[in-house]
Amino acid sequence: MSDIIKEIEALYLDYGSQTYEEKCSQLQHAQQCGTLAIEQGFDDELALAAFLHDIGHFIAQRNNTKGFTDFGHPAHDNIGAAFLAKHGFSRRIVMLVKEHVKVKRYLAASQPGYLEQLSHASKITLTQQGGAMTAQEVENYQKIAHLKDILTLRTLDDSGKLPQMTCKPLSYWLIQIAEHLRCK
Repeated sequence: MSDIIKEIEALYLDYGSQTYEEKCSQLQHAQQCGTLAIEQGFDDELALAAFLHDIGHFIAQRNNTKGFTDFGHPAHDNIGAAFLAKHGFSRRIVMLVKEHVKVKRYLAASQPGYLEQLSHASKITLTQQGGAMTAQEVENYQKIAHLKDILTLRTLDDSGKLPQMTCKPLSYWLIQIAEHLRCK
């Protein structure tokens, strides 16, 4: 097993039991998001992005990064994207991880009823992450490349918070990550 796979496994084993005030652990959340992507017929990169999207929380916690709270780290999107880019993940996976917080801000401003469907923890982190976008930010964000994929990842993120869902295990995701990095 390569060093990066071992590091990712250690991050999920060491910090995946955290809930960050949600109804399931972060490992369960990651597995659910990735499994939902597979079940809904999305491609391997989107499924991997769904599994990896919150890895920045674990890195921030491991590194005692300033700003870490009971809800994780508000800049976990950037932390995770930088980590994945450094270790050779595809640009698409890196971009999806980087955008999954901004798109929550976008949806909070542009989709009626979106705020009401968020979990309590997601509402709090939305505030920590800058709150709903302004009208100008929404207009600019609508022009971003790959918005459809980013919205899909956000939907998976918002849906993957069920305490009892049966999911692909961590070992499955580590194999998928190794294959992705090998083929890259």
